[in-house]
Amino acid sequence: MSKKIKLPVRYYRALPIDRPGHEQEVFEVSVDEVALVGMHCWNIGCPDGPPVDLNYCVDLGWPQSTAEGWRIIETVIRPAMDACRRAGVRVCHVETDWMDAKYPQVPSRRAPLQPYTPPQTLAEKMSERAHGPDYLRRSPLARMKRTALVSPVGDEPLFFYTDQLHAYLKERRISTLIYAGFATDMCVLGADGGARPMLGLGYRCVLMRDATVGVETPQSFPERLATRYGIHLFEWQVGFSTTFAEFMTALGEA
Repeated sequence: MSKKIKLPVRYYRALPIDRPGHEQEVFEVSVDEVALVGMHCWNIGCPDGPPVDLNYCVDLGWPQSTAEGWRIIETVIRPAMDACRRAGVRVCHVETDWMDAKYPQVPSRRAPLQPYTPPQTLAEKMSERAHGPDYLRRSPLARMKRTALVSPVGDEPLFFYTDQLHAYLKERRISTLIYAGFATDMCVLGADGGARPMLGLGYRCVLMRDATVGVETPQSFPERLATRYGIHLFEWQVGFSTTFAEFMTALGEA
């Protein structure tokens, strides 16, 4: 019989709307039914990756969030992954298919990148205004991959798409997903393999809220406005949250 863990979680209770607030629960679940999902742990600005290019706003956007992302990878996500490996909790890795050339063993449905043409439509112009000229080819995105510190170990899987992750989890009867990674207010919520798509497939989603940071501007970073709002959306509409300390204690690694 597999070990059970008791994981404290919280969610945001919206009702009644004149008295909203957080509610606490404790999930009791078998380690066989849980997976840790490491989301979009890119190596831009990491020791093994391309440096931040101040002419492009990509990945976590601004240098403050990028540095915070590396700190979280090193001090929270990697220890959480190692604890899962010791406890028998599966570790899954989800990445963007922009990296398909770096991981030819992972099936990709990404269309080949077309020759660059200057932006013509308003949407194209806005995209380059936001991220930089020809950012898909010239920014650090073109050279990034998953940072080595939280890359798959042994037979741990790497996925680009929701249906790939779902097929793997369904075969193993995994029902609860613990999310750690980036960015809180964007990919963790809505990208392929993120919480909203997986909730739609019936998975119980839990965000490790100190294992993530949002796309913060220099103005928003001191108060972590994007991060806090992403956590709020997750706790309100998608699932639950926990902390690194609570997760480690549940695994017996206080």
